[in-house]
Amino acid sequence: MTDATSLPRVAIYDLDRTVLRAPTFTLFLLWAAWREAPWRLLLLPALAALMIGHALRLYGRDRFKPAAIRLMLGASIAPERAETLAAAFAAWRVPRDVPPGAAACIARDRAEGYRLLMATAAPEFYAGAIAEALGFDAIVASRHRRDDAGSWLPLLDGPNCYGEEKARRVSEWLAVNAPGGAAHIRAYSDHLSDAPTFALAGEAWLIGRGDKYIRLAAKHGWRAANFEDAAVAEHL
Repeated sequence: MTDATSLPRVAIYDLDRTVLRAPTFTLFLLWAAWREAPWRLLLLPALAALMIGHALRLYGRDRFKPAAIRLMLGASIAPERAETLAAAFAAWRVPRDVPPGAAACIARDRAEGYRLLMATAAPEFYAGAIAEALGFDAIVASRHRRDDAGSWLPLLDGPNCYGEEKARRVSEWLAVNAPGGAAHIRAYSDHLSDAPTFALAGEAWLIGRGDKYIRLAAKHGWRAANFEDAAVAEHL
């Protein structure tokens, strides 16, 4: 019998509203447009129309995200430009937008020997910089195609890393990094769409504030945590 303490340890963290308070996708587009080409902010009505169409379920994330990126960033992002934008955005958001409880849990999991995996639907080219700024070991995120010159394109390279697809990508990562499928896994997310990823974990934590999250967590057999509480890691 394998001793549980000898198993590989993995802590999986969602990004938006978990590791960072604010959702990053639209924020990144607006920030990058303001930084690089303020005239693109004149296109905000078009971006708003795209967001409304997505909210009304006229099309899914796989269509919305590439269209929004093209609108606010252009038809391609050269590698040097993508790296510079991603690093500057990460430096802006980390640590100012990291809830104290998230910082405490990340530090605790790292100290306890967990490998830190960020699993997010955000585009890999900037989410990777945020993961690096926070000291994560690895990331699975939405991939975007590249042209022959290595420039990032708005088009997704495969499905959006969300829901079942995120869990599939996490499972692929675990197959390589926790051979045999044996690992002690903690997972943290604010959203029910991550239920498939929670199903992979021995400890699943629904992140939020208030009785609503406590009831939701209890209903699904998860635990609840408030990352605005700096002492939360001491009670998990």
